[in-house]
Amino acid sequence: MNKVEKIYDLSETKDSSLIGTIGEILAWKYLWRKRIHAYKIGGWYPTYPLGGDNPKYKLSELSKEQNNYLKRMYLHGPRRFDFVGIKRGRWNWAKRSYKITPYLIEVKTTGLIGERKDLYGRMIGKISEDIKEAKAKGFKILLIIVKLLENWKYTITCQEL
Repeated sequence: MNKVEKIYDLSETKDSSLIGTIGEILAWKYLWRKRIHAYKIGGWYPTYPLGGDNPKYKLSELSKEQNNYLKRMYLHGPRRFDFVGIKRGRWNWAKRSYKITPYLIEVKTTGLIGERKDLYGRMIGKISEDIKEAKAKGFKILLIIVKLLENWKYTITCQEL
């Protein structure tokens, strides 16, 4: 078999799932640097085991109510968020535990062509009920916008909703 090499130009791709996946990987690394341990809700590793009890990846720091909310959200319709995450604070010696902050995170990615306008406004209008319910359960909601630029560069904007 002959060796065939093909060059792909990501700046001209219209494959939104590919661009979205690249953005999610970059966002995951960004969150890790911010000390937020993020788990993908469905999809590539590391995933949050909705419906499973694998202790290796279970976010035991979440309350039972928060875990039930995630399972219910996952079972009833399309995925509304890309990641569930936690950020551990300082160790509390009196309570013998970490103070944690739970997050639900949505990632939107835009490339050089077909730039998406008003991602924040579209996010709020699309799932405002989900945001209200998640906040009532104690989650903080993050919207991360990844913009892919030329020559392997990108920008990340993160805002709490």
